[in-house]
Amino acid sequence: MKRFTITIALILFAMSVPAFAKSPSRPESIEQIVQGVAEAYEAKDLGKLDAEHLIVGKIKIIIEDSLADGKDAFHVKWFKSFGQAEAWLKSREHDELPGRQTRSLLKCRKGSCTFDLSAGILHNTLYLKRITYVVRKGRPFITAIHLLDGD
Repeated sequence: MKRFTITIALILFAMSVPAFAKSPSRPESIEQIVQGVAEAYEAKDLGKLDAEHLIVGKIKIIIEDSLADGKDAFHVKWFKSFGQAEAWLKSREHDELPGRQTRSLLKCRKGSCTFDLSAGILHNTLYLKRITYVVRKGRPFITAIHLLDGD
């Protein structure tokens, strides 16, 4: 009987170990979150970010046309998820162009993270220019992604 009890206890313990395993940790800083968004953007896989629940409400995608002026220079769309935003960006592509590129992160401050575009831009490339965010209850949420179209 004692052996049976020990066997049952070991089986129950073995089954409960995955429950105690540490869940994947969230990125701790906004810089880490923004770097993850940048990597997903360049890999054309923004949809995978939906599992991290980085949006409250909707996210705004702003594409700035580098050759246009005034009102015509900006294309703005709102989405409920990163997956929808990714689908829209892909629908704008022809033969996988424009390509996507990110540069190094300059700084994150006062709700905005900017990327270094000082090296210039190329034709047929959509650059990640800025990501804006809000912090609610100590947790950052992405509110907008600003892109620059190299035309």
